[in-house]
Amino acid sequence: MPFELLNVDDAGPRRLTDVRVLFTIRWVAIFGQSSALLFTHFFLGIDLPLIAALFVISMSVLVNLWQIKQSPRGQVPYPQYMVVLGFDILQLAALLYLTGGLLNPFSVMIVAPVVVSAAVLRQKATLMLVGLVAASVSFLVFFNHPLNWGQVVKLPPFYLGGIWMALILSSCFFGVYIWWVAASARQLSAALTDAKLALVEEQQVRALGSLATAAAHKLGSPLNTITVISHELAGDISPDDPIYDDIQLLRTEIERCRVILGELDVVQGRRPIDEEPPLPVTQLVDEVLYQRLSLNDARFLITHGGASDDDVPYVSRQPELLHAVENILQNAAQFSKHDVSIHIEWTADDIHISINDDGDGFARPVLIRAGQPWNTSRAGQDGHRGLGLFIARSLVDSIGGSIQFSNLKAGGAKVDIKVPRAAL
Repeated sequence: MPFELLNVDDAGPRRLTDVRVLFTIRWVAIFGQSSALLFTHFFLGIDLPLIAALFVISMSVLVNLWQIKQSPRGQVPYPQYMVVLGFDILQLAALLYLTGGLLNPFSVMIVAPVVVSAAVLRQKATLMLVGLVAASVSFLVFFNHPLNWGQVVKLPPFYLGGIWMALILSSCFFGVYIWWVAASARQLSAALTDAKLALVEEQQVRALGSLATAAAHKLGSPLNTITVISHELAGDISPDDPIYDDIQLLRTEIERCRVILGELDVVQGRRPIDEEPPLPVTQLVDEVLYQRLSLNDARFLITHGGASDDDVPYVSRQPELLHAVENILQNAAQFSKHDVSIHIEWTADDIHISINDDGDGFARPVLIRAGQPWNTSRAGQDGHRGLGLFIARSLVDSIGGSIQFSNLKAGGAKVDIKVPRAAL
């Protein structure tokens, strides 16, 4: 089993619960066990093996202190976490053994470690803990220290069997259900993290391009000086001179450097977004369409209009809007039969981008949940997970915009993007 960490400082999809919170939960559990034990023994007058029960609780105290000492930064090795949760099950089973077995009203607490495992650990670890719960519960059915209730208590065997079955089924149900919810949350977090990393990477690429352009500009003047000197040396030295070949090699390498700097100058890098001049919103859509998308057989038709065709709004290259429009255009191209139409409108306050395709439109179940995660009619096909529209909606929402999804009466899907001009 590979050694992995559950790290509270990790921003990735494995960051589910701060382990210090789990330590606190265990302290609360220890306090609750001790309080219930002492209250039952001294106030209710029920005879209990108090010393043995307190010893079992003290073992949990020692384990919690040891685990805190082993993880001062909130980092817990994966195998250690699984072992400690297994200990919690055995500790609860030992307490139940000393306090009436499955007839103890607190026997349901034996399911708690399975719930924690399902939220934090892998499915295999959770299944192993469910098996440990089943074994512990089965043991408690036949072996336990009976309590003196002060009167004769006779319950049908079927009732005890029902408790046994209820605890096992509860551990299975809670384990599977919570693991499924946690796994979905991890995948969703991973998708959003990938989108954020893409935005950061684009900004870094622009910054790197800016540095490359600056370097090319600054190196141009010294390289010109070196070129002039090399030409003069080549004219002053005869071909029979021993260093003539070295001078020619130097000139060749200088020309090679000029070509490299010329390539950098042609690319001219990509300036940081906040330093780039605004461009017309129509040109921004063109940039997404022809520089970011892998165009297939779909034909794109672009129209625009506003208060005045001469008053096209200028906007900045917001990565959120670029990626959102890219996702929606890619989706429209994949579902269209022939054409994808893009209409851009603007008012004094907002910019509207309407993207329509001539495909079959959104299926009704998909349209009802459009913009929500895990919502797709292509589940399991070529890695589609139904997150494209969700990420697009999240990105547009982050800059104060909104997205509406609908179907056209003539057929096909329609996506309307509305973004405040002030945000761009």
